[in-house]
Amino acid sequence: MKKNSVFHFIGEFSSQLEEAALRVEALLWEQPQVALTQARLFGELIVTMILEQENMNEGFALTQVQKIRKLYSHDIISDDVYKKLEFIRKNGNIAVHQVVEIDQEVAKEAHRTIFDLGVWYAEVYVSHTFSAPVYELPTVEKQDLDVMKQWMDDYIKETQQQLREIEEQLKELKEEKKQQPVVEKRPHVSPEKTKERHVPLDRFQQTFEKVHFNFTNLSKKAAEFQFDDFKTGFVYLLDNINPTITVHPWLVEKANLFEEVQTKPLKNTALRRFPKKEEDGQLKSNYGYPFTFQTNGELEFLLKRIIEVLESEKVI
Repeated sequence: MKKNSVFHFIGEFSSQLEEAALRVEALLWEQPQVALTQARLFGELIVTMILEQENMNEGFALTQVQKIRKLYSHDIISDDVYKKLEFIRKNGNIAVHQVVEIDQEVAKEAHRTIFDLGVWYAEVYVSHTFSAPVYELPTVEKQDLDVMKQWMDDYIKETQQQLREIEEQLKELKEEKKQQPVVEKRPHVSPEKTKERHVPLDRFQQTFEKVHFNFTNLSKKAAEFQFDDFKTGFVYLLDNINPTITVHPWLVEKANLFEEVQTKPLKNTALRRFPKKEEDGQLKSNYGYPFTFQTNGELEFLLKRIIEVLESEKVI
């Protein structure tokens, strides 16, 4: 792997996504067609991650185009993100299924596109303080200028046609959204309006601090608190419609915290201090157990129960 790759920031939240991006970069100049197939894989991975973050995974399989349309129709992704996902999906499909020579300019555009998608994901789902690296292409030996000019001319024509097709798709989707009944709309604010959505710190932070849960991190999806120095004492306040905290799996699975309450594990990469759940022999997203509450008094009760378990078990 390149030590100076522009994609290494992605490894902070997904090693799989980083590996796919690094393969795109490694193949970019010598095998642009294969690079585009890896860009398509990057798109599939990041869409899956978004669906997990939004708790929108279905019990039945959807195609990539259906997943992207679903995210757009529920206002999870903006027009710009939709276009970027469609760009790498379409060109990735061409690279896989058609025996044609892929224009290197298309591969270079895909390289920039997956960088932009990685930055968008980090800003929306990882941390509001994320600072993106400066984008740059990997170095390459000087090429023939006439050949590069021909590549550029062909690329512009192809890209303009693809953009027209994607714009038409967007028009159709917007018309479909207009015709949907209001009750079917998901109460969700799109990432392009992320400044309007926030974890309810102003309502509940004082209660956390009152019982000695220290504020340690904030992302778009969760505020992180820790009780003293307990490794299993991390709690996440989520930006769900109903106020929700998520606790460490150990507290529920081993220490039987709130055993009288039936709750299913919640997967979310914002739960960065929690372990990852193993599925099909692979480690997936971080997970914890969610508990809802309505008032500061109910939150204080939940937090004190957690403290009792932590101190009684003497876990550090």
